[in-house]
Amino acid sequence: MSNCPHGLNSLKIIILAAGKSERFEAIKLLAKVKIPRNSQTHSTPIIQHVLQQLTTSLSVLKIAKSNLNIATGGYHEQIAAVIGKQCSLLNCPDAHLGLGHTIAQSVERVISNNDCTSHIMITLADQVSLTADDYIRLIEQSISTPEKLVCANEGFDIMPPAIFPRHYFSQLMNLSGDKGAKALLHKNKDNLQAVSLPNAAIDIDTQQDLLNWHEENG
Repeated sequence: MSNCPHGLNSLKIIILAAGKSERFEAIKLLAKVKIPRNSQTHSTPIIQHVLQQLTTSLSVLKIAKSNLNIATGGYHEQIAAVIGKQCSLLNCPDAHLGLGHTIAQSVERVISNNDCTSHIMITLADQVSLTADDYIRLIEQSISTPEKLVCANEGFDIMPPAIFPRHYFSQLMNLSGDKGAKALLHKNKDNLQAVSLPNAAIDIDTQQDLLNWHEENG
């Protein structure tokens, strides 16, 4: 008899947080975003805000928090100091070689720790506008169509977050350089289910992006 969990708890989540932040000219994921809460505004690091939204979505769906992972690179120690033990940190020593290397290493780490994993969600740590409800919609779509790739889309563009069934894991682990998982989505469009998530199109690359986001969400 299999000891693997069934249903939702076989989904693992990887937040990609291994970028160099070159365009931001600082450690982007530790920059503060202002979040309205209970008629007041609170400032929290970008990575903490994204983690809170994902943690809330897992709680609603009754998915174990231990399924959540953050893939880090050159700023591992700084991010670890902020996140602490809130979730697992996957330090990817080859992250400096490109996004593909980060994905490949983090996926390999996740499935080596638990070979029961049926699906992996890959999302970006700077997609600051995504809400818990957005993540819930994506995961629920994957539950409805478990054999399909599931990703966000805005207009005609497909983008992360994306959920990959197990039979795509080997392709994820073969990624390298700057070629990320989006290439796999395009390559397998015949088995792709897109979910309209306009918030997924918003990310933070520069200091001006952060200022613009505050102006629009202040």
